[in-house]
Amino acid sequence: MRPPPPPGPPDVADLQELIDQWASFATDLEREGYNFDLDNWLNDVDVRELILEALPMFSREEMGDHALKLDEADRAFMRSTRDFKRCVWGRGTARKEKWTAQKNWWYFRTPARSNGQLDDELATVR
Repeated sequence: MRPPPPPGPPDVADLQELIDQWASFATDLEREGYNFDLDNWLNDVDVRELILEALPMFSREEMGDHALKLDEADRAFMRSTRDFKRCVWGRGTARKEKWTAQKNWWYFRTPARSNGQLDDELATVR
């Protein structure tokens, strides 16, 4: 039995899809605030981490208009969030993953307009 072939080269379309997802999330966040729980927030901000991991594989030229779309989505996210005292995943995960508020800023921010459930859950993050 032959081993499976190695994965092919990364596809810029996958990165563009992640950027579309991040942009939609950031736009909705700015327009409507956030009405979901901490697990959903973690999933939503994880998209930005996936984008960070993929960015070195492509030039801004290869990304096309999505490079500008990412810049605008990041600005929208910043406008509609506030600094959080620690990583939303917790200190242990931040330390293990080597996440910092400078490089992985999306993990150190929370919605400016939130809900009681998320606020209560964020209060337990250590």
